[in-house]
Amino acid sequence: MKGVLVVLLGALTAGTAAFRVDRLREGSAPGYHLLYLPSGRSLKALTFGYEGLVADLIYIWSIQYYSNYQIQDRYEYLDQIYRRVIAELDPHFIDPYLVGSMIMSVEANRDDLALKLLDAGTRNNPREWILPFQAGFLCYNKLHDYACARDNFQRAQAIPGAPAPARRLFAEMYNRLGDKRTSLKYWAEIHDTADSGYVRQVSWMHVHDLRLEVDLDDLNALVQRYRESHGSFPGSLRDLVRAGLLDAVPVDPDGNPYTLSPETGIVRSQARRLLQGR
Repeated sequence: MKGVLVVLLGALTAGTAAFRVDRLREGSAPGYHLLYLPSGRSLKALTFGYEGLVADLIYIWSIQYYSNYQIQDRYEYLDQIYRRVIAELDPHFIDPYLVGSMIMSVEANRDDLALKLLDAGTRNNPREWILPFQAGFLCYNKLHDYACARDNFQRAQAIPGAPAPARRLFAEMYNRLGDKRTSLKYWAEIHDTADSGYVRQVSWMHVHDLRLEVDLDDLNALVQRYRESHGSFPGSLRDLVRAGLLDAVPVDPDGNPYTLSPETGIVRSQARRLLQGR
C-alpha cells in the first residue's frame, strides 16, 4: 500500500509541477495555496488503476481547500477540480457532484457551473435520482427557471427509488409555467394513486384549485364565443347549453353551479381557493 501511495503522490506532484512551469512562462504563477491538477483523463493514465483512490484523495483535499476562506481566488478552479478531474477519474463517485455543486451555487454564486456538474453526474449515473433532483431544486428555488426545474424533476421522478416530492414538484412546475391543464392532469394522477392521507389531502388542494381555474378559463372562453356569434353576452350559462356550447351547466369543485354576470360576461364561482397565494 505504501508503494501505491508513493506512486499516487508522484503523479500528483508531476501534474502540479507541469502547471507551475506553464504559469511561470506566462508570467502569472499561482499563489502558494494553489494545487493544480491536469484533467482526470490525463491523470488517470498515471494512477495505474487506482483512479478511484486518487479521486477520493482529491475530493478530501478539495473539502479542506474550499473551507479555507482566506484563499481569495479559490473559486477559480471549481469546474476544473470537480467536473474535469474528480468526475473524470471516478464518474460514479456521487458525493463530489452534490458537494461541488453546492459550493458552486451557494458560495461562488456560479449556478451555471453547478448545473453543468449535476448534468454530468446525471449522465454518468442515470439511476441516481438525487442528482437531477438537486438540479431541479436549484432551478426552482434559486433561479426560478421552471422549465429547467420541470425537466430535472421529470428525470428524477422517473428513477426507481425517487422520493414522492419529486413527482409533486414535477406536476407543480407546469402550473408555474402557466400550463394549468397539464398540471391538473398530473396532480389528479397523484391524488388518484396516493398511498397516504397526507398526499391525498395535499394533492386534492391542488386539484381543487387547478380545476377551478381551468373551468373558469374554459367557461369565459365559451362566453366570448357566444358573444361573437350572437352579438351579446348570454343571459346565463343555460344559454350556452341551449346554444350547444355546453352539455350542462357545470358545477365548481365544491359542488356549486358557476354563475355568469350578463352585464360583464364574466363567469365566477363561490368556491374558495384552498392554497394560499393562488
